[in-house]
Amino acid sequence: MAHRDYDVRVSGREYRFRVREGGEGTFIIELGGRKLEVRVAGSPSEGDFTLSLEGRDYPVRVRPSGSSLEVHVGGHTFTVDLSAVRPVKAGGMRGPTGPPGPGVPPSALRQKAARVSVRGAITSPIPGRVVALKVKAGDRVREGDVLLVIEAMKMENEIRAPRDGHVKEVLVQEGSSVSAGQPLLVLD
Repeated sequence: MAHRDYDVRVSGREYRFRVREGGEGTFIIELGGRKLEVRVAGSPSEGDFTLSLEGRDYPVRVRPSGSSLEVHVGGHTFTVDLSAVRPVKAGGMRGPTGPPGPGVPPSALRQKAARVSVRGAITSPIPGRVVALKVKAGDRVREGDVLLVIEAMKMENEIRAPRDGHVKEVLVQEGSSVSAGQPLLVLD
């Protein structure tokens, strides 16, 4: 079964994890030698959802905070540095705190990090696949309009405009795989 590896910085600590789709709308996450089966209920694109992990349900609230996300789970708050969330490229594996490997040039990592912090960027709240683009560059949108739809764990998640504006640039296309924190489009 296909998987994707990610590096992420949470509350100042770096982690490497692997995600693969499990059966019946679940994901298997491998982190620190543990395999966890995870199911998401609710609407991650709106920031509030329930995460089911090892038979327990956890309410989750995610809010943007500059170039980071504040994630509230079970009475704890974590800061996820969006500039550090990136898929690990084949041949470019890196250790938990080591430098990029030979397959990932440092300039590519800097460019990706810079794109995450672009003013007006709407980022993906979850890893998944873009199944529908509802807007194009130049379109005017109102707060709450559906911009695009991301499929994750066999659920379609509508990504909505957080405010009125114009679509300056669309950074993905239908069929694109996206990672959490990846810029999707830019509103001015």
